[in-house]
Amino acid sequence: MLARNFLETWCEMLDWDELVRREGTAVWRTIYRLVRNQADADECFQETFVAALELSNRQPVRNWPALLQCLATSRAVDRVRKKLRRTKKEEISDLARAETMQPGPAQQAEAAERATKLRWALAQIPARQAEIFCLHELGGWKYEALAERFAMTVNAVGVLLHRTRKKLQDLLSLQGALSESLLKQRPA
Repeated sequence: MLARNFLETWCEMLDWDELVRREGTAVWRTIYRLVRNQADADECFQETFVAALELSNRQPVRNWPALLQCLATSRAVDRVRKKLRRTKKEEISDLARAETMQPGPAQQAEAAERATKLRWALAQIPARQAEIFCLHELGGWKYEALAERFAMTVNAVGVLLHRTRKKLQDLLSLQGALSESLLKQRPA
């Protein structure tokens, strides 16, 4: 009972409205870059802050922006994985719309195709690798911040990112080769 009262008091001391106001835009941007869907982004956004609240009830949080970015990336990658498992390839292309500045239809189609392929490749690698890759490449996290967040050395982060890039390149190449093979087999 005493511990519960302490936690309730401690949670009340943290201004959640201010935290959401201050960090919400960055969290939303991180999520939307990955899921590319308003409804999924809304759910991931809520899940991120609920998870942050639950975590803050168990232990003190030293770096709220870092925690929220990690939770957001993790939730978004999980959502993309689930969506890829459930949907057909035609529906997947609807998910992917690349961020661009007024490109023509051909450039939009190419960017959407590349984004779809990258999302597929990210769904094929271990979740931790995908999360670290996304935080670095999309979130702009430095090796040092990733090392601290994931309890790794800076060198280990570098090696992991190098291997992840190589694995993603291999997966994308394989996907391209399979697509070409299927197109050649299609009757005229």
